[in-house]
Amino acid sequence: MRKGIKGCLLGTILMSSSLVWADTAQQYDDALTAFNEGEIQSSYLLLKQVLKDNSDHLPSKLLMGRILLLDGYIGEAIDELEEVLLAGGDVNLVMPPLSRAYLFAGKYNKIFAILNRNELNDEARLSVTLVAGTAHGRLNERDKAVALYNRTLKEFPDSVALLNAQTTLLTELGRVDEAERLLDKALAINPDGIFTLLAKGKLVDAKEESALPIYARAMKLAPDNPAVMRAYAGALAEDGQYEKASSIVDDIEKQTPGDVQNQLLKARILALTKNQLEADKILKALTERLSLLTDEQLNEQIELSLITGIVAYLNNNYDLASTELTRYIGKRDATPEQIGMLADALLKTGGYKDAAKMLEKHEYLVVENLTLARLNCELFMALKKSFKCEQMMPELEKRYAGEPQLAILRTKVLLNKRQFAEAAAILNGPLATSDEAEVMGLKVALHSDQHDYDTALPLARQLLAKQPDSLGHQAIVADLLIRTNRLEEATGIVDGILSKEPENIAGLVARARIAFFENDYARSRKAIDDAIKLDKTSVAAQILAAQIYLADDRQETAIEHLVSAKTLDKSNILARELLVSVYREQGDNKAALAEINALLGIERLSARYHMEKASVLNEMKDAQGTKTELDMVYALWSEQPQKLLSLARFQADSGDAEGADRSYRTAIEKAADEQIGYLEYASFLIGHTQFEQASTVIATVNNQFGLSPDLLRIKGDYARATGQPEAAFDHYLNALHMDSSYTLPLVNAFELAKRGVKRDTLISYLTAQTQTDNSPVFKKHLLADLYYTAGSFEQAEPLYQELLKAEKLTNRAFVLNNLANIYAGTDNTKALKMAEQALALMPKSAALLDTKGWIIALQEDYLTGLGVLRQAYTIDSSDPSVHYHIAFALYKLGRHDEARQMLTEHNTLERSFREKEDAQALLDKL
Repeated sequence: MRKGIKGCLLGTILMSSSLVWADTAQQYDDALTAFNEGEIQSSYLLLKQVLKDNSDHLPSKLLMGRILLLDGYIGEAIDELEEVLLAGGDVNLVMPPLSRAYLFAGKYNKIFAILNRNELNDEARLSVTLVAGTAHGRLNERDKAVALYNRTLKEFPDSVALLNAQTTLLTELGRVDEAERLLDKALAINPDGIFTLLAKGKLVDAKEESALPIYARAMKLAPDNPAVMRAYAGALAEDGQYEKASSIVDDIEKQTPGDVQNQLLKARILALTKNQLEADKILKALTERLSLLTDEQLNEQIELSLITGIVAYLNNNYDLASTELTRYIGKRDATPEQIGMLADALLKTGGYKDAAKMLEKHEYLVVENLTLARLNCELFMALKKSFKCEQMMPELEKRYAGEPQLAILRTKVLLNKRQFAEAAAILNGPLATSDEAEVMGLKVALHSDQHDYDTALPLARQLLAKQPDSLGHQAIVADLLIRTNRLEEATGIVDGILSKEPENIAGLVARARIAFFENDYARSRKAIDDAIKLDKTSVAAQILAAQIYLADDRQETAIEHLVSAKTLDKSNILARELLVSVYREQGDNKAALAEINALLGIERLSARYHMEKASVLNEMKDAQGTKTELDMVYALWSEQPQKLLSLARFQADSGDAEGADRSYRTAIEKAADEQIGYLEYASFLIGHTQFEQASTVIATVNNQFGLSPDLLRIKGDYARATGQPEAAFDHYLNALHMDSSYTLPLVNAFELAKRGVKRDTLISYLTAQTQTDNSPVFKKHLLADLYYTAGSFEQAEPLYQELLKAEKLTNRAFVLNNLANIYAGTDNTKALKMAEQALALMPKSAALLDTKGWIIALQEDYLTGLGVLRQAYTIDSSDPSVHYHIAFALYKLGRHDEARQMLTEHNTLERSFREKEDAQALLDKL
């Protein structure tokens, strides 16, 4: 299958030839029609041609992704769909098929990330939720799936698909009464739904009653549905109707040859009919297929091992039963019956595996002299068993109190535990006057660990002066020179080290770091890979390798290096922090959470780590967990008002209104003479409709600090929230009279004026503000937009033309777009030129594509216009104007059913938009 090419959508969008647009539109339209009629192969071939001529045609790429998914080309489907997203495709169109593709590929964390990180419309969110529930099931997280479905059912209580999924899940968990209540609701909504009947059959089975009549009814309604056929055949086999069951299994096999579940059903029927030889043949073939699966695929299909093991046990094939049941029990919680079968199978084959290994015992090292104790202690630290060294310290303190060597050892232990303040106390106390190289090295290490490289560098130079031939000291100086951005001097030292010792690990790491700082990733990778080949135990090298590979967008390789680094040094903070960052970017919140917990084990009172954990838990929809972490942060920041304000914002965003209220109050209490806390608190109260309290806070600010532009803005927000739009406008305008450069109240006033609230007043204000030649472009733009939204095109047009003369016009594309809309219908040639110029600046904009498609349609080239409008729809499927324009083009092409469907399926006429009356008139015609 064709692999997509990632890149920007410039080619198609910038083509001005109407012939090219028309050809693409016709081919895509034919492909879409073929797809909707079930002619998948024809659709695929047509799409191949479209994408050959125009590899960035978004609607075709999206449809190709769906077809590849249907055909089982999962990796290729993911490529296509991800490219559509990168090119600006509408998440509501892309995420449902992409989540299914991730499910088939075993990329479950990506599914959860879709659900947690995207604002999806109801239909898309429901679709992805069902996939996410299945993913939780495959991870043996069925309780999480139940919780997810329960949350979603509160929003979509009449979703039959969701009711069926939860019914099936609860049935599997043995929660039959709950399942039955949900099933009754699903049946009341759609009594003849195929999947509702299948859910009912499973529930009846769980109650140890015959589900055969239910499956028979489903079979009458959907005789060619493989899931129904399989359920019916299984029920027939349980009822002893083996011949009829076998016949249905043969029919399924014709539809889906090689289907694993069908093969298991066939083997089960053969086992029940005592046809052991034939059953064994099937089971052997299945076992060979299962053995070829990766761990990820096995996890996805682990239930097959359970079924295979049970069938093998029924068929007295105990070797196979023990293998498959062991595999299943290693991945899933087992029932007593499954464990009993496995135990019996193992006993009958005469073998078993030990469940645990004896722990090795370590003898305590006798402390005979300080030199030996130091050697042993440092060995423990090198072996990551520093606790044994700490166990020795009390005895060493008794024997060698006051000895400089003991002070050096204590400093090393403290540095190993990252207790920098305690280590510094010794280095600046008992060892302050020592000029030993080892002590100087510890001082360099202390400052380096604290990222105080400017202090560490002169100490390192002194150390090198003592032992100028030491390559190790040269490497330390080079590393500090790199970190203080003295790359040229560092390069000279590194080249000298490697000329004397080409395989010097510290030198290679320094060379890699220099190349990394210079963004020369190829040279950097070469040096760090060479270093790690020589010494895989270097934590610094592993972390630097990870940073290099992350910069080169090779996350999986970076993760391998970071895992190696944290394994080598469990207390290494940087490795774990980087892992948190990578895992979160990949959507693997569970792995990120594990690393944050480890970081909190190292620094339990780190507010930063608690905030990070709260952020992850919030994304995982764990409200209580998020609140607990934020409460901890509150305790740590309770004396820091500025940080409390930051915390309050996070609490408010995460839904912890009570916690946010407390944080705001404490911040105000700790900084009662600062206005910012009061203002933010008032804004928070307004947002949570606590108007009486907000009024009190606003009055306090007014009395204590007097009127200010900020306070007037808050007063405006209060008036708007309490249904006083004109009073709100007046407050915003008064804020502007106090500070004409204050943008926020101007934007708020503009939003009100767009809805007709004192529009003329704002026009007068903006007109006065834009009289001078050097008047702000932003205000002139707002004035033009006010005229435009009011339909006063004669006043808007010259202002937009004047704006185009500005050198730095941020929204030039939308100025051109509005001009195109102004000229549309009266001078379509000029309008199309403007639309093309706008698209050259913003080729991925749905609004601009919509304008272009509409203008082409107004020129009566309906098919070409439809093609452009479909691109706009692929980027933003929620825009009612796009719906209307597509329906209009379809209507003009004589495709009335499709036009009606476009307007009704999207509930277009329930939305407010400029052309709503025209859309209603069109629907009335249809």
